Formats: sequence, structure tokens, C-alpha cells
Amino acid sequence: MTTPSRAQRWSSLESSLARYRVMAWVVGVGLAIVVFVGIPLQFGAGDDIVVQVVGTAHGYLYIIYLFFALDLARRARFTLPEMAAMVGAGLIPGLAFVIERKITAKVRSGDARPWRFPWQRRTEPADRA
Repeated sequence: MTTPSRAQRWSSLESSLARYRVMAWVVGVGLAIVVFVGIPLQFGAGDDIVVQVVGTAHGYLYIIYLFFALDLARRARFTLPEMAAMVGAGLIPGLAFVIERKITAKVRSGDARPWRFPWQRRTEPADRA
């Protein structure tokens, strides 16, 4: 079995990143429309068509987003907290855009160290000290 070259792996990772970024934006915008337009219209004006249409589309697109996020996480060898952040990003309004930027920066920098949540302590490996 032949191992793929570095260029082939990067190409595969870069295309996976592109799919993830598109879906992160689509799901993020869809959720923002549901939460900031559809819900106020539903309760303020009694018109729930935006929630029905965009909410349903967001649900189906979120499933596709999950596949692309998990594909990218597998290819880039992300940690469990990073994968959890990617999954949760499609459920909290605005978070999809923040997590997408962090994931993109991590993949493009080639940084092997996982990024941390703000509440996690910074730990350095013993051999780096």
C-alpha cells in the first residue's frame, strides 16, 4: 500500500476544510435567521413561516455540516474538545463563525498543538521546558 505524499494529504485536507467552511457559514447564517428574524416574527407578529422553512432547512443542512466537520476532524486529527466545539457551533447562534475561524487558522498554520477553551489551563509537555 502506498502512502500519500504530503502534497496529496494537504490537498485532501484543504478540500475538506473548504467544505467545512462553506457549511459552517451556511448553517451559521441559517441559525441566525431563525433566531434573530424567525422567532421574533413568530411571537411578535404570529407569522411562523420563516421558522418553518428556514428552521427545517437548517436542520437538514446541520446534518450535512456534521458529516463535513467530522471528516475534517478526522483528517486533521483534532482532539475531542475541538470536535465538540465544531459540533456545538451549529447549535449556538454566532458560534459557528468563531469556531470556523479558529479551525481554519489551526489547519492552515499546521500547528499540531490543540487550541484550548478559555477555562482550560495551559500545560506544556515536559520535553519542551
